[in-house]
Amino acid sequence: MPWNITRSAERIRKALETVPVTGVGVENFEARAKQFRDPLLRLQQNTAVLVHGVHVYIQLTGYSSVLQDVQRESVARNRRALQFLHTHYAACDSIIRDFGAQRVDFHGSRLHAVVVTPAGPENEGLRVARAVEMAQAVARMVEVTGESVHRGEFKTETRIGVDTGMAVAVNSGRGSELEPLFLGNPANYAAKLAAGSEPGIYLSDRARQVVGLQALGTLSLQKNRVFDVRNVSLGSSSSGSRTVSDARIQTLSNEVKNSAEAYFRDVDFVFHQHTPPLWTIDYSLLMPSNSIHMRLVSVFADIDGFTDYVSNCIATGRVGQLVSNLHAIRYESAATLKHDYKGKKVRFIGDCLHGIIAEGTAYETDDPRSVLSSLQLAAGLRSSFDLCKELLPGIHDLGLAIGVELGSTPVTRLGLRGEMSVRCVTSKAVSDSEDLQSECSGRETMFGGKALALLPGHLREQFSSNGKIIDLNVERLGRLIGGAAAMPKTVPAVAASSSAWAASASSSAGAVRNSGGNRNA
Repeated sequence: MPWNITRSAERIRKALETVPVTGVGVENFEARAKQFRDPLLRLQQNTAVLVHGVHVYIQLTGYSSVLQDVQRESVARNRRALQFLHTHYAACDSIIRDFGAQRVDFHGSRLHAVVVTPAGPENEGLRVARAVEMAQAVARMVEVTGESVHRGEFKTETRIGVDTGMAVAVNSGRGSELEPLFLGNPANYAAKLAAGSEPGIYLSDRARQVVGLQALGTLSLQKNRVFDVRNVSLGSSSSGSRTVSDARIQTLSNEVKNSAEAYFRDVDFVFHQHTPPLWTIDYSLLMPSNSIHMRLVSVFADIDGFTDYVSNCIATGRVGQLVSNLHAIRYESAATLKHDYKGKKVRFIGDCLHGIIAEGTAYETDDPRSVLSSLQLAAGLRSSFDLCKELLPGIHDLGLAIGVELGSTPVTRLGLRGEMSVRCVTSKAVSDSEDLQSECSGRETMFGGKALALLPGHLREQFSSNGKIIDLNVERLGRLIGGAAAMPKTVPAVAASSSAWAASASSSAGAVRNSGGNRNA
């Protein structure tokens, strides 16, 4: 059932009742660490933790060549890509566990981890030095593992970005996959430092200064290979020796190699086509021996300007508003994807939603119908977000950038077995749709070449030569398609006043605190 303004407004209202501004508890990591063994795990939906930590983004630089491998047809190429990621996810996790750091998420060829101990502002230099040592160990682990598995076929280098500072940790995921999501500039900036093809470990000026290195001034200089710190000792340990020795890395690498090669020899990846709609996918049932491989459309929808909004909320004491707004936006966008258009959420990456959608049968994807559904989904996501901007305080300056592309894509779970395994939806279409989204402003939707070519001509001509269209929402798409009922231009009475919602939400704050706010997006 397509997006509807009344239904959307009701969902936003319910989300705000679940996590109202007045019901959000904002805690300090240092205080929480005294009460809980794992202070950042299993956070309630109405809990935010202010965390001063060091964020580490790790990119496997050789992954793009795996996706571009023209020597293999699609299924074989994607099988190799999954084996590549499965091996290196396990390798990276082994090091992160040795350092007692928090793995936030794997996303394609990128890993986000955070070092939050030793806690306290006086220990920031120690945290940065420890994060750099962890990054150096990860780089060595990936290199050693890549050279030994599959006769060196998985060899890759790493590019790692490191930044330090205050972020807001909130709950991400649901069920058995509750992990913290870190909002704020440090994670975003570390990701920018990790972007590129030149291997190395690159520190932000904030990180450089707290360990006594000279500030460089610009992002371009901070990313320059001249300032790679792969072989720089920052002396976080009293002896000055490596926290993880070469012998330890070799031991861990051998464990990963033996496990991966035994698994691939005995099981390997076994693929099947999932019968659309994709919202019926159950990630908990997926594993290499039970993986999906099919043609589908990948959609990325990223909130433009959100990092600055987070920084402003931290600076002005509006973290409660941030958490309440984010919960409502995430809840509504996920509901739009799943309930209105029958797509499947892959994950939230910070403030960005990654989803997949397809039409067809148990035997074959209907590409043209899938692309048309993705266009309707993109319009629905923008209308949904525009309604959030009307009804939620403080976000009127934000926008939504959307990227869409079609292609053969596997869907599975990878890495260490059990709770440490992670869902993985990765392909050239996924990488391309994310890149397309990054090229958009907050008013733009961009289709890749394969998806755009399958749109009906009268819709395709609405896009610019580079595949972009501005302000595509449900109302505009209805006019373009023709014959669709015009959308109402006013917010329904049930949702006409966000201040009325706030009053209602305030009255339910006690109930939310008692219940734990366990509503999930």
